Amino acid sequence: MSHPSFKTYVKTLNSLLKYKGDWLQQESQDLAKLCHMYGKLLHLDEDERKTLLLAAYFKNLGALYVTDQLLEEEFRDHGHMVASLNIWFAESAKIARDAGLKDVEAILDQYHRRTIPQHKLARIFQVLNTWIACQQEKGWRHPMTEREARIILEQRARLRWSDPLIVRHFIHCCNQSCSLSDAPTNNYSLPSQAVT
Repeated sequence: MSHPSFKTYVKTLNSLLKYKGDWLQQESQDLAKLCHMYGKLLHLDEDERKTLLLAAYFKNLGALYVTDQLLEEEFRDHGHMVASLNIWFAESAKIARDAGLKDVEAILDQYHRRTIPQHKLARIFQVLNTWIACQQEKGWRHPMTEREARIILEQRARLRWSDPLIVRHFIHCCNQSCSLSDAPTNNYSLPSQAVT
């Protein structure tokens, strides 16, 4: 029996999310792309970059266990949706655990909390996820500008909800390149104490 390639595996995750909602698929795709680009900037090895990329898709798989009505509420009433998020987070982590993806599970257990994650990749993922989430359309607000998203990241760092070193480095990269997709992959390295 042959095993699917990594690319085929990601396509499967992508189609599951699309089935539940185009916006879930789009968010995961945007986050996966950012994880890949920033992972290269940090000189993460291929396995670490793949772990971040899988976390970008698995984080939304828990939505498969949330009713369509509650997902629709996410666009209109964030307060009502918050009650369902714990189910979403728990199911996403459980799916990763059941798939034997321990590092993905660790990321999904830690990234959404209002505290700096212990896991190295979760600290990175938390910042990238916040950046993407800020720039998404929500029923109760328009997408934030990059400037507004930077302010949110800086506030999270001051509150010690996100790793200040990673936030500072990420914002520096954004400022240097205007877009991470244009950033050179060999000019930046995250301070070692931020990723140990």
